[in-house]
Parts: sequence; C-alpha cells; structure tokens
Amino acid sequence: MIKKISTTLLVLSLVAPAVAVAEGDEFDVWGFVEGGVQGVDISSNNSAKFVEYRDIDDGFIGTLQLDALKDTYFFQMDAVNPGLDDQAIDVKGGSYGSFKYNLYYDEMPHNYSFNAKSFYQGLGTNRLVLPDDPELLTTTDNWTIFDYAVQHKKYGGELGFSLRSPFYVSAGVERREQEGTRPFSVRENIEVPLPVSYETDNLNLKTGYLGENISVALTGYVSSFENDNKFLLWDNLAGDPQNAVLDPDNDFSKLAADFSWRHLPLKSTLAVAGSYANLSNSFSTNDVNFDAATLPAGGVLNRTTFEGDIDYLTFSTAVVSMPLEKLDSKLYYNFVEKDNDSSRISYNLEEGDNFKELLSYDKHTAGIDLGYRLPHRTKAYAGYEYENIERSTPLPAFAENPTPPEVEVYRYDNPESTTNNTLYAKLKNNSLDWLTAQLKYKHLERDSDYTGIYDPYNNFGVIRFDAANKSMDEVKLGFEVHPLDRLDVGLDLTYQINDYDNNRETITDDERKNVYLDVAWRAYKKATISAFVGFEFTDTEANRITELQDDTVYAHLVDDNFWTYGLALHVPDVVDKLSLKFSWQYQKSDGSIKFDNSLGVIGPLVNIDESDDYVKKTFEAKAIYAFDPKLSLTVGYLFEQFDYSDIAFANYQFILPTGDFYSGAYFDQNYRANVGYVLLAYKF
Repeated sequence: MIKKISTTLLVLSLVAPAVAVAEGDEFDVWGFVEGGVQGVDISSNNSAKFVEYRDIDDGFIGTLQLDALKDTYFFQMDAVNPGLDDQAIDVKGGSYGSFKYNLYYDEMPHNYSFNAKSFYQGLGTNRLVLPDDPELLTTTDNWTIFDYAVQHKKYGGELGFSLRSPFYVSAGVERREQEGTRPFSVRENIEVPLPVSYETDNLNLKTGYLGENISVALTGYVSSFENDNKFLLWDNLAGDPQNAVLDPDNDFSKLAADFSWRHLPLKSTLAVAGSYANLSNSFSTNDVNFDAATLPAGGVLNRTTFEGDIDYLTFSTAVVSMPLEKLDSKLYYNFVEKDNDSSRISYNLEEGDNFKELLSYDKHTAGIDLGYRLPHRTKAYAGYEYENIERSTPLPAFAENPTPPEVEVYRYDNPESTTNNTLYAKLKNNSLDWLTAQLKYKHLERDSDYTGIYDPYNNFGVIRFDAANKSMDEVKLGFEVHPLDRLDVGLDLTYQINDYDNNRETITDDERKNVYLDVAWRAYKKATISAFVGFEFTDTEANRITELQDDTVYAHLVDDNFWTYGLALHVPDVVDKLSLKFSWQYQKSDGSIKFDNSLGVIGPLVNIDESDDYVKKTFEAKAIYAFDPKLSLTVGYLFEQFDYSDIAFANYQFILPTGDFYSGAYFDQNYRANVGYVLLAYKF
C-alpha cells in the first residue's frame, strides 16, 4: 500500500506543475484520468501463470494520460497501473524542431511458480547447504516454501537537440535491474533456486545531419552488465560442495554509421550502413573458490582465467528505385562477420569442452525485389535472395601441439559452408471494390558442403538442422471481402513444408498448415459483432538413435495442433448513455509424440498423447455509463481459466527414488480466476 500511495503522489507531483503552467500560459490541455478498485479471486495451488507477466490483485488501479500543446511546445505524460508491480510511467516533451526529452520508468514481474519447496538452507543466497536434520531429505513436510519470481525494472531518459537546423544530437541513459529467484538445474534431475541480482547500465549517443536529399547519422552505444552472484555453491546429497558458474560481468560497445541519399536518378534512394561491436568479459576460477572435486577424476584445467571476446562487423547497402513507370525495384546486400576469440577450456591440456564450440562466421546476403503494376489494379511481385555462411575457427594450441599447423577446424566438423537460395512470387489484385486477393509462393533451397555418406546403421554423425541441406516450399493465400456495406470478411491460408536431407538424430522434415478467418458485422443500432477462428497444424519427423540394441535408428514423430476462436460484441447506447462490451476467446493446444518402430529391431516404445497440452478460456464483460461527455463509470468482469497437461509433470515427485530432487517449478500451472472492477474516468 505504501508503494502505491508514494507512486500516486509522484504522478500527481509531475502532473500538477504541468497543468499549472498550461493554465497560466494558455496551453491547450487534454487527456483523461481513470481510477478505481478491483477484486480478484484465483483458484490454484501453485500456479503463477495468471500473473506471469502482470500484477493483478485486490486494490486500487488507475491510468492517466495528459497532453499539453502551445505553439511548438508540447508535453505528454502516460501512467499505467501506478503503484503496482507492472506500472509504467512515461513523460515526453520539448519544442518541435528544437529539442525534445523523454523520461520513463517501467516495471514488469516474471512469476515462474508459487509455493515452491526446498530443503536447502540459505535460500536467496549463492550458498546452499544441506540441513542439519537428515530426515528432511526424505520428506517434504518441513521444507521451506518460497516463490520463484524475478522483478524487472527499467528507467532512464533521453535528451535531443536540433536547434532548428538539419544537424541534431541526442543522448540517453538507462538502467535495468532484475531481482529475485528463478529455477536452476545444477545437473540432470537436480533443481535448486538461483538468486538473481543483475544490473545493466546503458548509454547511447547519436549525432547526425538530416537534409532534404542526404541524411547521415553516427551512433555510439555502451552497455555494462553486472551480476552480484558469480557462482552458486551447493551441497550434493553427500554433503560435498559443488560449483555452478553463473553469468559473468560483461561489457558491450557498438559504433554504427548510417547514410542515405534520396532523389537520385530513376527516383532512387541509396542507403548504406555499417557497424562494429564488441562483447567482452573476464572470469577467474579464483573468484569462485573453484573446487578441484568438481573436475573429472584426474582432471586439470588448462587455465584459471577465462577471457570472453567476440567482435561483430556489419555492412549493408540498398538501392530502391523506379527504373520504369510501372516497375519498382530494390537491390540490397548485407554482410555480417562474427569473430569469436574467447579463451578455450580443456581438461588435461587436451581438446576440451569448447574446443569446437567457439563459432566464428562470415555471412553474405544479397537480393533483388521487383514489383510491377499490371492492368485491372493488379500488381506482381518477384524476388530472389542469395545467402552464404562460412563457419570457421582457428585450431588452438595444446601442450602436445604448442604450434598448431595452419589449418582450421569447424564447429560442425561438416559443413563449413552453407548456401541458401530463395525465390518468391506474389500477385495482389483489388480490381473489385469489395474484394482484395493475394497469392504468394516461396521456395528455399539450402546446400552445404557436407561430405559424409548417409548410413543410418553405421555412420551416426550429427548435422545441425540449421546447417543441413534443406528445401522449403511455402504457399500463402489471402482474401479481404466486403460483400455488404456492414460486413467485412478476411481469410488467410498458409501451407509450408520443409525437407531436410541427410540429417542424423535430428529433424528430417516438418509440415505446417495455418488457417485464420475473421468476420466483422456492423448490425442494428450500430452494434458491432466480430469473430475469428484459427487453426495451426505442425507435423515434425526426426531420426533418433537408441542404445538399446546396436544403435538402432527409429522415427520420432511430433504433432502440434492449435485451435482458437473468439467472439466480441459492442453495443453503444443500448439504452440512454449505457454501452455494453462482451468478448470471449478459446485456445487449445494438443501435442503428441510417437516413436515409430517400423524397423522392427527393438521392442515397442511409448507413445505420448499429452505433450504441452493446454486449454485457455477468457471472458470479459463491461458496462459503461456516461454521465456526460467527460465523466463515465465502467463496471467490468474478467474470467480466465487455464488447464495444462504434459507427461513431464505427470505423477510429479519432489524426491525421486534415484535420490534426485525437484523444487516444484512449473509442475502445477492450472488456474481459475475471477476479476471484478469498477472504474471512474474523467476526460478533460
């Protein structure tokens, strides 16, 4: 309550002088203020899903919007949910063509799970120790109850000057904070609470020239991230301390330049941009009391200090023109270079954990887009894009090979190079006043220089699906129909199929079908009825390898089906000064996984019918009574229900027979919520 009152006073303290100045200097002032109360009833045990990214609780709620204008001077203020954990306050002002400023404060909660449990002592810190009572390891009755939740805050400001000239300069500062606790897996089947205490400071500077034909901009950006917890020290069930290294402090900087030249021959515009960025950090095992017991038997690290160093270099250019009266064109080229020169880590001075995981690459993208106006208000589009990615990383030096030969290794072993060729064609017609239709086809062909021979029984190398040979075909069909003055209909259809070649233990193909239909009807007394329905179907096939018998390959089939529909009714002035609004939305996700043992080599495998299944229902009703054009009262009701089912949470246990343990994160997401609210709004 203290937080809500203090925030409200802050908002009013900002508004009062603005209104006073506005009245004294004859500003034009308009806006609205809305405030009221709400009551919330939630039926759930541990679910935080209803308030995952919002704060809905019993108490006061409100919104404020204020605008003031005089000649070239302007002022704008917006405040949403002041005093709540999802509040946002934004203040803008300045003089058109001279200067401007922006101040903001924003909060957002991320609630993972409520009523989680743990037997550890020291929750909320980076040192988790076993309890003195060993019986706590076998029963959850006296475990500590806590919430998995992280509060995000963002605040800062920006100031810019142009001084009524084509030259301008601006500067902005921002701080982001994260505080709380989130789930963390220190190893398989062991889940512990991780303390989160992050701070990020950002600074951006920009200067440039905005002329009639030429624009130039130079931007600098610096960001510094700090984590108060560099490591998590936790006891295993034997009481031995274990280390988990957490996010290190890091620094990021970027320098970018943009140039554009308009009104060139053939009605052309040239745009050129480039940037350089660096991400770096430094981490020492001495800072975390690194315990040799955490290494494999006889293991010796090749270094005690890790230096992270990644550079990004980008360049892009594009020319948009009209070479013919009915022809539009765009030519573009983009280049990205990533150079990862971070430290390599290994055990026993041999090829180790990130020996081949430090990905460096060069990416070239070039393309052309064309649009041609045909008769009967029809326009044809066509385009082609070429993309090539070269992956490489230098061979590191080890004790047995301190001077490596002049060769390179690749993160994926194979392929080093991947090339994408994409073609598309599109037709759009609006020759009929009541019908707009468009059809688009897109084809992608990806080729890599992978040299292996696919043998599902003897060669089990893995090709990552984002780099494997692939062909993709996609068709989109859309309609906008207005058969009657008061009736609008829209339809969108999408079909896509992806076929991956020579993949091992990963995706082989997937098929996607999406259908969305929406209807709006302006009925009697200007009442509006709207509805929509949507379907998304995804079928994915993958190869998997089992060690049950001779590394047999079996098919892994995943189906994800999603349905949604919604209805809305708005009746203004259903009786004198009274308006009504109703809306209903339904969502259902149905996933399943099938293990196809058609090879008949191994025994039957389990088929999973419950995989990320959920049903969500939402209903909202509002009655708005306008006492006069400035003052209105809103009485509203919101209902939400969420039911989730997944085999991963079936028969959930905190303590497993194997001696592992969980803390209860995510296992109960179901909820049923009823919210009632009353709001009084005044426009000025």
